[in-house]
Amino acid sequence: MSIPLVIIFNLIFDNSYLINDFEILIVLVSVAIILSIFSLDLVRGLSIRLNAFDRPNERSSHQYKVPTLGGLAIGIVWFSILLVHTILFVEHISSYETYSYMLMGLCIVIIGIYDDIKGIKPLYKFFVQLFVFYLLTRLDNSLITSFYGLFNIYELDQTFSLLFSCFVFIGIVNSINLVDGIDGLSSSLTLFFIFIFSYLFYLSGQYYYHVLLPFASTIIVFLTYNFSNNKKMFLGDTGSLGFGLLIATISLGALNSSKGIDVFMPINPALFVVLCLSYPLLDVIRVFVLRLYKGKSPFEPDRSHLHHILIDKGFSHSKSVIIIISFQAFLLLFNLFIIKDLVFHNQLIVNIIVVGLILYLLKRI
Repeated sequence: MSIPLVIIFNLIFDNSYLINDFEILIVLVSVAIILSIFSLDLVRGLSIRLNAFDRPNERSSHQYKVPTLGGLAIGIVWFSILLVHTILFVEHISSYETYSYMLMGLCIVIIGIYDDIKGIKPLYKFFVQLFVFYLLTRLDNSLITSFYGLFNIYELDQTFSLLFSCFVFIGIVNSINLVDGIDGLSSSLTLFFIFIFSYLFYLSGQYYYHVLLPFASTIIVFLTYNFSNNKKMFLGDTGSLGFGLLIATISLGALNSSKGIDVFMPINPALFVVLCLSYPLLDVIRVFVLRLYKGKSPFEPDRSHLHHILIDKGFSHSKSVIIIISFQAFLLLFNLFIIKDLVFHNQLIVNIIVVGLILYLLKRI
């Protein structure tokens, strides 16, 4: 009998059996990988039967239609992981909190599937995101409570905390959705974020990493489909909005001074979270400014994202993703090891200069 099955057998039939953190991860990661393989195959077939394809157009980076319900398969696995974790390890994360996350995810999955199959107006998606944010506010320690010295502001009053958290939540969810323009990009950015914050949750003694790492294993399995020639599959809005929900929820909680994770960040927490999301945030701001400068609506789609520019310059999807993740990792490591001891506002100035130089060099190239 395999190790994961032995552990599960002992949990169910031997009340005296004590399971450690490593065994929990073995069980949940194993379940996630197995379910991912089956779910992705089944949902890919369902996507074909429902005629849910991403068809090439003038903005596309692919040449042929591709099934686009990969996010549904990932959502099924993530719901399963949360349910298994609640049944077997309820003492780690409260069942109320877990079921709240599942309800939030269900709302995003429903609106994402509808958008992937039939298309939906952005305003409707916005209202659903507002409702999901409302559900998040019902959880303890889920909103941003401090600027940690940014603009000499520290603790936020309740009203401003609510409004600013809503702005950040909507911004992150949609930035992850908007950068989902080439194979593997939003998945890799989400993995980057998950691995960093799983480690921080581990350091802080909070058990969220028990579900985050299985989530990561699901994304890794999906990437094998996303880059495949024979079984190619896209996330669709279901997946990219789901990734955005995950990242936004963690980001808001990480900047809540009562959550306890902020003290384990090696630099200013507000700057740290922004650096972990530097590419999607910077690229979306850059694209919106360019569109406004050209007299266009900031929400009018085009191929002005940096990842599109890299593709147009002849880089493959995988190489473009590596360049973008390297850029984000460079900014984070630069802050952690080179300018860590600078005064916070001087750090901000140096980061603005460095990002400006990088964007200038990319434009010249």
